[in-house]
Amino acid sequence: MTTTRLASVLALGLGLALTARSADLVTLAGKKSAGTLVSVDPQAVGFQEDGAGTVAKVPVKQVALVDLKNPVVAPAKDAKYDEVELTDGSVLRLAAVKVKGKAVEPGWLPGPDGVAPPKVDLPLGNVFWLMRDAHDPKARAEWKKLLASRGKRDLFVVRQSTGLSPLPGTVTGGSAEGDKVAFLREDGRTSNLPLTRATGGLVFNQPPRDVIPPTVCKVYDVFGNVWYAQVVSVAESGLKVTTVSGATVEYPSQAGVSKLDFSQGNVTYLSDLEAAAEYPPPETDGPLGEQFPFAFTYQKDRAIGAAEIVLAGKKYAKGISVPPDTALTYNLSGDYREFKAVAGILDGVRPDNGVLRLRIEADGRAIFDEPVSKKGPPKAITLNVKDVKELKIVVERDAQSALYFGNQINLGDARVQK
Repeated sequence: MTTTRLASVLALGLGLALTARSADLVTLAGKKSAGTLVSVDPQAVGFQEDGAGTVAKVPVKQVALVDLKNPVVAPAKDAKYDEVELTDGSVLRLAAVKVKGKAVEPGWLPGPDGVAPPKVDLPLGNVFWLMRDAHDPKARAEWKKLLASRGKRDLFVVRQSTGLSPLPGTVTGGSAEGDKVAFLREDGRTSNLPLTRATGGLVFNQPPRDVIPPTVCKVYDVFGNVWYAQVVSVAESGLKVTTVSGATVEYPSQAGVSKLDFSQGNVTYLSDLEAAAEYPPPETDGPLGEQFPFAFTYQKDRAIGAAEIVLAGKKYAKGISVPPDTALTYNLSGDYREFKAVAGILDGVRPDNGVLRLRIEADGRAIFDEPVSKKGPPKAITLNVKDVKELKIVVERDAQSALYFGNQINLGDARVQK
C-alpha cells in the first residue's frame, strides 16, 4: 500500500471514529453503559454499547441520562450575558440578540475551540422574555418581581436608577437589521425602538397553548443553553432538536451537545399532594330521584371500589380516582411547567356506556374540557401549567349518562413537572 493510500485510509477511519462519539447511557436503576447514541423517539433510546453488534432500544421511561461527555463551557468570570426564555421553559444564554421581522436571531456565547454553534429557527411567537444582565443576581431578582406583576401586554423594559420601568404595548416585529422593534403603544402610536434601549429586557404576552406535545427530554448544550425537546433527531454526526414550543435547533456535531436528561426531574404526582376537595352535598338527588345517604371521596393510588387503577389493561401504581360531581383544587404556586395524565373509566365497569366530563382549569381558565367515555380508549393528556398557581380538576356527569356507581374518572400517572 502506498504512503498516500495509507494516509487516506487512516483519515477515513479517523473520520468514522469522530462521527460515532462516545457516550454513557445511565438508567434510572443506576446502570451505566458506554457506547454510541443512535436514535431517540418518544418510546425508546437507540444505543449501541461498545463491542455490541446490534443497537439496543432502551425504553425512555427507564433512561435517566445520556451523557455525551462534552462539558458546558462556563462564562468567563467577568462575562456579561443576557437570557431568553421560550414559552416552553427552554432557556438560552446569549451574548447578543436580534429581532428580525417575526424571528429572533441569537448570538451565542463562546463554546469549545473548534465546535460550531447551533443553527436555530426561533419564531418571535415562541419567546416569553428577554432579560438583560442575566449574570447579575440583583438583576435576576428584579426581573422575577417584574414578571410576577406583569399585565396582559408586551413590555419594553428600561432600567433606571430607581429600578425597572416597563412600557406596555405590543411588539409587532423587528427591523431587517434586527436592531430595532416596532412597538405599538397603548395610545395607538407605533415607535421604532432600538433594542439597545431595552436595558431591562422585553416581555412578550404570548397567547397560551393549553394542549402541548409531551416533553421527551431536556437537552443541555456546551454553550449553556437548555432546551425542552419534543423531538430529538440523531444524524450521522450531528443532532437536531424540536422544542415543545416548536423552535428547531440543529447542531452540526454532537460535540455541541453536553447531555440529554430523560429523568424529567422535579416530578410531583397528584396523589402525593393534598387537594381541596368539593363534593356534592349529601341531600343531592340521585339520577333516578333517590337520596344518597353516603358520599364518595376521591382516592389516591387506587380506584374507588377497587384496589388498582386499570385502564385498557394497563395498571397504574400512581394516580387519582375522582367520583362524579367532584372538584379537586391543587396549589401549584407557579412552580411547575407541565401536567400529564392518562384519563379513563376503570376497566370492568358495567354497563359500558358510561360518559363523564373532565374539565381541568388553570387559575380559573379551562385548559381541557372533554367527555371521557367507557367505550373510547383512555386519553393521554399533556397540558401547559407554566406559572399556574391553582390547578383544578372537575368531574361531572355527562347529560348522556345517568350512571353514577363505578363511573368515576381515573387519572393514571397524574403528575406535574418542572
